[in-house]
Amino acid sequence: MKNKIIGIIFSIILITPGCLGTEESDVFYGDDINPPIPAQDFILTDQNGEYYQLSQLEGKVIVITFLFTRCPDVCPIVSANLDFISEQLGDVYGDEVVILTITVDPWTDNTTVMNEYSDARSLDWPHLTGSVEELEPVWKNFEVGLQTYDSDIDNDGVADGFDVCPDTPEGEDVDGDGCGLNTQQSEQSDVQVKHHPLLTYWVDHTTGTIIVDKEMNQRVWWEDTLWNPDLVMEDILLLVNE
Repeated sequence: MKNKIIGIIFSIILITPGCLGTEESDVFYGDDINPPIPAQDFILTDQNGEYYQLSQLEGKVIVITFLFTRCPDVCPIVSANLDFISEQLGDVYGDEVVILTITVDPWTDNTTVMNEYSDARSLDWPHLTGSVEELEPVWKNFEVGLQTYDSDIDNDGVADGFDVCPDTPEGEDVDGDGCGLNTQQSEQSDVQVKHHPLLTYWVDHTTGTIIVDKEMNQRVWWEDTLWNPDLVMEDILLLVNE
């Protein structure tokens, strides 16, 4: 599996008004996708093991985010932001606006894992996964930059992307952050967790949420680290009222 994982690299293309032309003024608070990019139809599998087709949402505004469940930082924040927006939209949510989460880590994120992730956070929208072959065209259509690697500088069994203590002495047991249990714990720490065999590769991907209009065109791109939930909601409502 390792060779297959490491071999998958997509070019990172950030959608910004400056590189898409200046003939039309900005309409949205997020980055306008101008000209709009058609959202190609796909069939993936949701967290309940049911097939889910994008085209069934035609006529609704669709908010699509890409994440992986083992992501320790940005992804949980994005999920929380989307949950907040779903609550603030009220009756519009579900009727006129739909949220989708699509994994960038199908090697780990099967339907069971996606179900556990969404259930633990009380997220009620589809969390979609599939095979690499099914997901590759989706990633490309939404211009998701993706690279996976399994580098482990200190050879502690935790991939560097997860490892917050890269100088662990070789052979020392570590916690879930890759920090040595004997040499890299605070005096107050009582951590007894050994290293995690599931953290042996890291997924690096562009972090963006795309808003698709009722005619299935990609219209807005929000960088996930620059989210302003109130302004994202304004962009959503603008498309609802088109």
